[in-house]
Amino acid sequence: MAAAAQKHFVMQLSPLYKAEYFSRIPVRFIGAIVKSAVALFLLFSISRVGAAEPGISIYPLTGSIYLAEDSHYAATNYVLYIDSDSVTLVGAGWSPQTAALMAQEIRKITDKPVKDVILPDHDPEYAGGVAYWKSIGANVMSTELTEQTLKSDWEKTIDFTRKYLTSYPNLPLSLPTKTFQNHFELENGSLRAFYLGPSHNVDDIFVYFPRESVLYAGSILKEHLGNLAFSDIDEYPKTLQKLKELHLKIDKIVSGHWSPVHGVELIDQYLAMLREHSQQGH
Repeated sequence: MAAAAQKHFVMQLSPLYKAEYFSRIPVRFIGAIVKSAVALFLLFSISRVGAAEPGISIYPLTGSIYLAEDSHYAATNYVLYIDSDSVTLVGAGWSPQTAALMAQEIRKITDKPVKDVILPDHDPEYAGGVAYWKSIGANVMSTELTEQTLKSDWEKTIDFTRKYLTSYPNLPLSLPTKTFQNHFELENGSLRAFYLGPSHNVDDIFVYFPRESVLYAGSILKEHLGNLAFSDIDEYPKTLQKLKELHLKIDKIVSGHWSPVHGVELIDQYLAMLREHSQQGH
């Protein structure tokens, strides 16, 4: 990108980032984050493009796993695991209102109750709907780190979100009902949630479905770099290397944003984007 064009682009996006992003980064790094800026801008625009009314769609992915796409606010992808007598949902949704809509859509495909809800991290798209699921008696689960981050950062996170998604409600904090140190399993090991280190945020986890060979990666892995404002750029690739070293059988990776379903090659693709980002920044 030519210097003049790059400067114009940064000036256009400066209201989006302000102190939370650009003011925290030395001038020499600005060129390196332009691609990330584009991705974040597109993400926050995605729910406004191509649809008059936001909604939620659920369809089968593989085996007991269903994919849920929610176009409210910034479009987000979740997964459901439907077993013999209950439903486990990965991601609580943006708000109690969108969570209630999710419950309505779930009832269209099964009469089994939502028993467990897993929080992939503390961000609003994954934790904003906690209050609804607690109100209907579901177990809301996270790592201890996510609970701690919710307690320390929720108000700041909501303020950040409401600056760019002006219709997003000022939600009070609602905490999970059960926490685990770094990993936990549900449904006799059919779902395995685990934390490997800082990535998109300090607390993001993976959720692995071994029988279906599906990995839900939330905001950790996606087709664009996305928002890196709160990422640990040094630790991010180390976390992905730890994932590779687990040698999990992965046929599909589900991303929390943009195109939902990818192959295992997404791990190396995202590592390459992180390397390019670091090289351009230095």
